[in-house]
Amino acid sequence: MDRIGKYVIHKAAVTTGYAKVLFCHDPDLQVPVAIKVFSVGAGLGGLLSPAQWLTRFQVEARAMAAFDHPHIVGVKTMEVVDGRPFFVMPYQAAHLPFEMGKDSVGEDAPEIDRPKRLSVPRSLTLLRQLSSALMALHRRGMVHRAVMPSNILLSARENGQVKLADFSMVKLAERNPPLPDHWPGRTEYCAPEQRESATSVGPEADVYSLGVLACRMLTGALPDLAAGAVHLPDSVPPALAELVRAATDPDPAVRPAHAGAFLQGLSGVSVEAAPKPQVQVVNLRRPQKRSVAKAE
Repeated sequence: MDRIGKYVIHKAAVTTGYAKVLFCHDPDLQVPVAIKVFSVGAGLGGLLSPAQWLTRFQVEARAMAAFDHPHIVGVKTMEVVDGRPFFVMPYQAAHLPFEMGKDSVGEDAPEIDRPKRLSVPRSLTLLRQLSSALMALHRRGMVHRAVMPSNILLSARENGQVKLADFSMVKLAERNPPLPDHWPGRTEYCAPEQRESATSVGPEADVYSLGVLACRMLTGALPDLAAGAVHLPDSVPPALAELVRAATDPDPAVRPAHAGAFLQGLSGVSVEAAPKPQVQVVNLRRPQKRSVAKAE
């Protein structure tokens, strides 16, 4: 049975740029955990030196560990075993693509991977929780810079709570670790200014990602922002549609200034409750026959 330190490895979950995430079992606490192990992939090896990537890895663990927030993944411990640095996080049951599918799949993809849109109430719940997590970062002068579905974990497979993860590209308020010359991650959710220079972005970049994510939830597809302003279905409340349009504006000055402002905008969105079905009460008891005594 494979182990890393005391932790029993069940399976490899995902490989990111400079690390591998493993699903493991903690034999002492008898709970499942997720472990991120430092491992620079071939695709990133030449962008920065291994020592520079290790610095980013350590910054990620410490940044996540600094928060005690219901919608941010925590860090239990950081260790080095046999020369392999890793940190331990609570296990989460799913991530956002589990609910809304993947952004781009082939025709033969299984149903669970096919892009789908979420209901307005569910989208609002997820956006509020995610905005709350990002607001906690922005209050400390941090910018996540990688807000995308795969980095939004869920505490359960049904109506799970948001757990923001992957602080690998987080921007700190103070001195930052080095970045590659070009953005190494996906750009579909990236603000225009972040694609040009990720080192100078502010909270508005995360707000842009929130807007793209909201559009993806509500429509089931990524917006074509090169074609102009986002247009959402009529089923989307006007206040929410306007907030998404502002958040995805190419000019950072037009967007909500930070996730707290985006969250405040969400508070003004009302969703009409579905009419309650009319219930007809049916008496299932059969009427009892009364026997009438004959007069003598």
